[in-house]
Amino acid sequence: MASLTDAHTTSPANVQLRRKKVPWTAKEEEMLKMGVQKFTSFNDRNIPWKKILEFGSSVFLMGRTTIDLKDKWRNMCKGSPRAK
Repeated sequence: MASLTDAHTTSPANVQLRRKKVPWTAKEEEMLKMGVQKFTSFNDRNIPWKKILEFGSSVFLMGRTTIDLKDKWRNMCKGSPRAK
């Protein structure tokens, strides 16, 4: 039988740690806008995030992912129709 202290010290094997939140620079935001404009048409709902990440690789900070781009674009669009 396990003691109470054993139950509190064990942890799941698949613990995922969150990445540190890194603020976006103005240059990154501008590159994201340029990438979306370059690789999508006005009515296109399928945005090629991987192409945009590769297109702006010289500007986007190391560690940015396609999901980061998608989430940032969604947040940028909240206040405007298409953030263009």
